[in-house]
Formats: sequence, structure tokens, C-alpha cells
Amino acid sequence: MFDRFRHAVLRPTDASFFLNQTKYRALISFVFIAISAFMCIGSFSALYPGPYGWAVASVYFLTLALLAFHPVTASLFCLVVYVMLLFHPTLVAGSEEWGMFLSIAYLAFYLRRAPSVTAVVLLITMEALETYRSGMPIDYLVGTATIDLVAYLIGVLFTHEEHLSQLRLTERNQLIASDLHSAITSELSSIVLLAQSHDEHDSGGTNATLDRIKDVAQIALSNTHGLIRTLSSKDRGTACSDESTHVTDELLAYVREQDRNLQSMGFRGVVSIHVDSAPLSEDTFLLAKLCVKEIYANIARHMSKRSGEYHFGIAVTPTELAITETNPADGDPNELSSGFGLSLLRHQAEISGGTMRNGISDGMWRIDVTIPLLRLAY
Repeated sequence: MFDRFRHAVLRPTDASFFLNQTKYRALISFVFIAISAFMCIGSFSALYPGPYGWAVASVYFLTLALLAFHPVTASLFCLVVYVMLLFHPTLVAGSEEWGMFLSIAYLAFYLRRAPSVTAVVLLITMEALETYRSGMPIDYLVGTATIDLVAYLIGVLFTHEEHLSQLRLTERNQLIASDLHSAITSELSSIVLLAQSHDEHDSGGTNATLDRIKDVAQIALSNTHGLIRTLSSKDRGTACSDESTHVTDELLAYVREQDRNLQSMGFRGVVSIHVDSAPLSEDTFLLAKLCVKEIYANIARHMSKRSGEYHFGIAVTPTELAITETNPADGDPNELSSGFGLSLLRHQAEISGGTMRNGISDGMWRIDVTIPLLRLAY
């Protein structure tokens, strides 16, 4: 029951965001305690008059300290005390205005939108009743309500910043996952398939098979080292230069290399090329290589060698680069799939402004990828 209530009132938060860490909330509490203490210098008796002044002041400063450890509970308590002081004949509610400001911001940040709005509306309503009861000018209510709304908007602003931080982290994780996948999984799959091919067919070509396995393993190692260097760089996302270009012949050479690798494992297929010679930006070239590599790896992982031929096509026009692959969907595919490759490839294609579609029709598996020939926005 309590868990359902808490889930309905508290919004999910990101533990890595600074407001969700005790040390930063403690620093904020220290600043607000210092400000409140400075305001008390020379005017303590005016802010906390009467026999209960010291007790109220002690509770107020203790609440500011507790905001670092229990921000929601302490914020609600601070606002309740503030409302009680509004209607007290001698104590001054304005003495707790800094704590009220911080409490409203915390509630806007930690609570879901409906509960937080309700809390602020109730607070402004209490202030309006006190203004009417005491006969104070309406300007006083406008001023206090404005302070309440500013504090609330600051809390909402931090909520939005936390959401953006989560999106940036998710995007970075997607890029890392894609880089890890493209760096090693295709080559490791090739090693496994080459070993299987040797066990099944290569009775007299042991050295040739081992040499091929060595080459593929070396590629995987080089890719991993390159990825480590990329992840260690502070300039990730800006390393590609607009001035760095590749020609389509480099991409076609890479396609032929991947095709030779696949056919050396016992697969059979046809490559179709329709290309206008044109420069490719560094980002476009790297994404196209990633597409080619993942599509060929997907054939090796999913297509049965006995089911027929695959058909790989690549076309380059002045405006886009298109890659198409089809292969029989029946047979006995290899069990080397993690399910990550195509989803990561789709993500990379979409953030580049391109598209990726895949599916089965009439017993044929088909993948279509289009990449605009523009600089990609990593």
C-alpha cells in the first residue's frame, strides 16, 4: 500500500544527477543556513519574538539541515511550519522564507507534477487567506506568490535538466554499445564459423583455415584497440572532420572484402553494384562500412549455407547511399545471434537522417538501409 502511494507521489529520479546526491544537497543546505543566519544578525528578537522564538528558530535551522538527507519529508514539514506561522499572532512567517523557497523547489523536483502543483496551490491559498484576514495590501500576496512560483519553476527547470542528462547518457551508451558490437562481434562470429567450416569440410586445408582465423582475430583485436582509443578521447563526437573524405572505390573494396570473407566460410551469394563515383564524408563512410559489416555478419549468423544464395546490392546516387540485402529465411541458421546488431544499426541510421527497414516476405529475409549523403550529426 505504502509503496503504491510512494510511486504515485514521487517521480523516478537519476541517482547520478547532483540534486539526488546527499553531498550536494548538504552544500545547498549549508548555503541556506548561512543566509538565514546572516539575516538574523541584529534582528533575531524581531524575527523570532516571544518565549517560543528560540524553539521556532532551532526547528527551522534543524529542518534546513535535514533537507540534505530527507528532502521531501523535511520540505513538507518546513511548509507546514511556515503555514502555522502565517496565522500566529506574534511569530513572523517571513523569518523562514529562505527555507520555504528551497522546500518548494525540492517538492517541484522530487514529486510528480500533480502533487507538487497541489502543494504550491495550497500554499498560495493559505497566504491569500492570511492576507485577507490581516487586511494587508494585495501587493504583499502578489510578492509572496511570485516567490513561490519562481521557486517552483526552478525545481521544474532542474527536473528538465535531469531528463536531458538522462537522454545524453542514453545516447552515449547507445554509441558505446554500437561501437563495441561493430568492433568485435562480427569478427568473433567469423572465427566461430570458420572453425565450424574447418571441422565440417576442411580435412586437408588446416593451415589455410588457421591463417584465415588468425587474420580475422587480428582484425577484431585492431578494432578493439581503436575503440579503446576512441572511448579514451575527450573529443569523442568531434573527431570526424568535414575535410576528411573517401571515394566510393574504398567502400566497394570493403564490400568485396566482406563478401570474400563470407564466401570463404561456405556461403554463396551475388553482389550487385550501381555506383556513381563521388566523395563520401568521413561520417558517411564509417556508417556505410558499419552497415556493410553488420549485414554480412547477419547473413553469417542467420542464413543456412544450404538454403540458397544471398543477394547484396549497393547503390550510390548524388543524394543518398542505399544498401539492400536478401536471403532465404528458411533452413537451419547458426545460433550466434545476440539480437543487438540490427537494433543498434537502425539507431545509427536514424540519427544520421537515414532509414532502415527489415523483415520477411515470401520466405525471403530483406534489409534496406538508406543514408543521406550529408554530414552526420553525431
